Amino acid sequence: MKFKTGMVAAAALVLASSASLADTIVWSDPVHAFTVSYPDSWRVQTEDGPHTRLRIAGPIGEDLPTCRIKVNQDGRLKIYPKDLTDEAVSQELGRDFWDGEVAEYHSVQISDFYDPAGLGSDGDATGVRISYLHDDGVESVPMYAVMFASIYGDKKYVGGCSSKAEAFERWSPVFASILNSVQLESRYHPFATGYYRDFLSDPKLSLPRSKPGTTMERTHQSFWKRLFMDKYHK
Repeated sequence: MKFKTGMVAAAALVLASSASLADTIVWSDPVHAFTVSYPDSWRVQTEDGPHTRLRIAGPIGEDLPTCRIKVNQDGRLKIYPKDLTDEAVSQELGRDFWDGEVAEYHSVQISDFYDPAGLGSDGDATGVRISYLHDDGVESVPMYAVMFASIYGDKKYVGGCSSKAEAFERWSPVFASILNSVQLESRYHPFATGYYRDFLSDPKLSLPRSKPGTTMERTHQSFWKRLFMDKYHK
């Protein structure tokens, strides 16, 4: 009887775990190999640009909560090792980049600039918080948005979430959860030397600084000089 009760409790635990997992949808991009997780109450929207890979909207339509991920090819940092990409991203995706990136919005103002920042757990990034006006066909609605951009491997990722200004703080935890959930395909080896031994820590090899072919010549000269001195100056 105790065994049967234990089995029922275990089954209930599994069902409860499954139910909690069902609260989140994991969306995978088959082209650019990254994933994003978002609440199952959100719905996928139509793409709004050539580089938009995912656009989702929250359940309370009057707050206009939306999130978007854009991806396009960008190979300018491919030669950089992982430990230098944060500095390179900081230089390439600075304030000038964001001035151009947010220019699509009406009456936009950048209120905060974040550097360094991150997109998900892997992408070194910079970010901004902006205010702008959204024309819904009836009036211009004040909006807030937070956006992050990263160059990872040979691609540039831009992720952002927005809502009505009056509701932004209420949606911020959900926005943070969605943007932090971005998982990029691994492009960098965790060890600088791969799986070889740490040869970078080997002692430095000191080589003679003489020109090629001169070391032996000087050796011969000193030999003959010693022979001459021994023969005629004894």
